[in-house]
Amino acid sequence: MYEFVDATESKVGNILPSEALKLNGCWLEEEVPGYRTLHVSGREVLRNEVNSMQIGISDGERYQYKRYNPRTIIVTYQLIAESNAAFRAAYDRLNSLLDAEESELIFRDEPDKYFIGTKVNNGEITPGSNSVVGEIEFYCSDPFKYSVEEKEVLPTLDEATTFVVDYAGTYPAYPTLEATMEADNGFLGFVDAEGHILQFGNIDEADGEDYKENEVLVTLKDFFDAPDDVTGIEVMHPQYGSKGTLKKANWYGNDFLAFGTKGDTVGSANGGLRTIEIPADSQGVKRCKNFYCYFHILMYAALMGQTGEMCINFVTSDNKLIAGVNWYKTDCTGNTGHYDLWANGKCLNTYTFQTNHLHTQNPWFWDWGYCDLKKEGSKLTFYYWGSYPSYTIPEIENMECAKIQIGIKQWGDRSEARFLNNLGVNIFSFYKMNVDKWRDVPNKFASGNLFSANCKDGKVLLQGLPAEGIGALGNEWEEFCLKPGINQIKCVYSNWAQRPDFKLKYREVFL
Repeated sequence: MYEFVDATESKVGNILPSEALKLNGCWLEEEVPGYRTLHVSGREVLRNEVNSMQIGISDGERYQYKRYNPRTIIVTYQLIAESNAAFRAAYDRLNSLLDAEESELIFRDEPDKYFIGTKVNNGEITPGSNSVVGEIEFYCSDPFKYSVEEKEVLPTLDEATTFVVDYAGTYPAYPTLEATMEADNGFLGFVDAEGHILQFGNIDEADGEDYKENEVLVTLKDFFDAPDDVTGIEVMHPQYGSKGTLKKANWYGNDFLAFGTKGDTVGSANGGLRTIEIPADSQGVKRCKNFYCYFHILMYAALMGQTGEMCINFVTSDNKLIAGVNWYKTDCTGNTGHYDLWANGKCLNTYTFQTNHLHTQNPWFWDWGYCDLKKEGSKLTFYYWGSYPSYTIPEIENMECAKIQIGIKQWGDRSEARFLNNLGVNIFSFYKMNVDKWRDVPNKFASGNLFSANCKDGKVLLQGLPAEGIGALGNEWEEFCLKPGINQIKCVYSNWAQRPDFKLKYREVFL
């Protein structure tokens, strides 16, 4: 039974009503002075729609399927204010809280579950009074409610290859499947108890690759340990100065290679440069004709005067630029940044973006910023914001990478410290590849790779980057779900590989 609330009485104390609404983490009673939830409707039995078909002159119709309609939740509330000004201020605050799309709705009598809804109607209230009763209507295009807690399950049967999930929801839920590779692997598969299958990679791949032929030769630690290259030339922009230093900085709990001191100004710019000579591989061979590099950077500058650049260059032994990437901000009036793709000493393309903290505009803000670059003969493939632009440059086909440079500079003295403290690299891994082996890669997944597949939307990630092409065309995404009761999901992988570490995540779904 819910507590009785008298709409004519003022709110007493700070006790929340039984059906109080927490909207995107905020209790309305605590955020809006004088507001109090009276009752809520629309959270109970869902309305569903049945589709059927008439067959000739036969009586009745033939049932085909049912579907659940969107849900509407109506919150009836009381708002009492001591003055006209307080009444207007309370409604300003309430409207501000309600102005979000796809909000998380949690009710006090069910704190472990949430709905997703958007306010569509505030309802009419009695005019001329500072003590009113009104209604707020939320439209839930997704009619179901979800558990607040996301659950994680490890496989416990068949030598840690089978998940057993006692699913307590009342409607099927689509899990996220994860696998961390303990060694090279060519195939991943998941099979539920009803025979629905998800497959990734190639089940016929053989263990034909010596991992040392595709090995890491340079990491960020090498740049941390390297001296500043005050006598060298940054080959992408030789006209600018690199007479200063770089340093190790810690932001967001991570170590970054960042701007240190400016040094002498040359060509209106100054800053630091570090150059790494790529060591020999495990077979004693120096230089890399084909390579892959994975890195993560941060670039955040939104104020006037914050101007500078950072580049990563892949260079031959005689200082020719094979390929490179460059982030820079030259304007003094806004927060516009640029990202250049370079090859054979020339800029191939420039992307423009906003350097503020909004993920819809800045692909290089902290939670994002993952990128890679791959050279296969004359083909270069870059990553930029969900896409893989690629170019064929005949001149670079036989060029061999012998050095890697990272340079970070400012324009004159215009960069403010805040910008220079938000421009750097915190992940860097350079792999050497054998061109002949790369044409027929035997192993789709490398040691340490993190694989993730979201069964709800079919989104597949590898190392945090989109990898949709590795899934089989016949994957049964729509049928691969957890149903009320006991569920079993079998994990499979290449028969020659070491077992990956598997994990399953899900939220319970309720009618």
